[in-house]
Amino acid sequence: MNKKHDIRIDRSKLHPWLDYKLTVLLKKCAKKKLYLIVTEGYRTKEYQDALYAKGRTKPGKIVTNARGSSYSSQHMWGIAFDVAINDPAKLYDEALLRKVAKIAKSIGLGWGGDWKSITDTPHFYLPKWGSTATILKAKYGTPSKFKKTWTKRVGRDKGLLLWKSANKLTGSYFRIPGHAKVAVLFQKSWYAKVRYRGQVGYVNKKYVK
Repeated sequence: MNKKHDIRIDRSKLHPWLDYKLTVLLKKCAKKKLYLIVTEGYRTKEYQDALYAKGRTKPGKIVTNARGSSYSSQHMWGIAFDVAINDPAKLYDEALLRKVAKIAKSIGLGWGGDWKSITDTPHFYLPKWGSTATILKAKYGTPSKFKKTWTKRVGRDKGLLLWKSANKLTGSYFRIPGHAKVAVLFQKSWYAKVRYRGQVGYVNKKYVK
């Protein structure tokens, strides 16, 4: 087994919360001497339709039930990635992928290996919107509209403190400048968890718009 991870996707096209969790997953897997190839991330409509055609109108076996033209794949929404084991002899070894899945689920990721229709053991995703893209389609219509929610601006001139935790009494990292762009991981209670210049922390969500 190669003793390093191999990232073959454009991580900037993943939802910021998924990208953060991918970082955590890679670190935890490395501690267990599990090294991954991240093989799939964001997919275009054309690419997803080409995958859907396999085993239907094109040669090969069926690998997905999600049509690109209907925005049915989690990959098209930037909320999923696929992995393999970084070992040519054990790329899709089920026992090793189950070990990865155990770690992934412990940090809040969903796993395609739990699916019943097409079991997809290399597939991991953000479960906030369920195990399909149905909720996202109903709310946003298209992936491009959903992606616009990933970035917001600090909505006041004096900027905004980036807190170290959701408990504001624990102190802050620094002040984000006024009107700066931040990547929004998620929002809850009084706060939004955001990433700014590589640092992840918490801000008062009423000041990011």
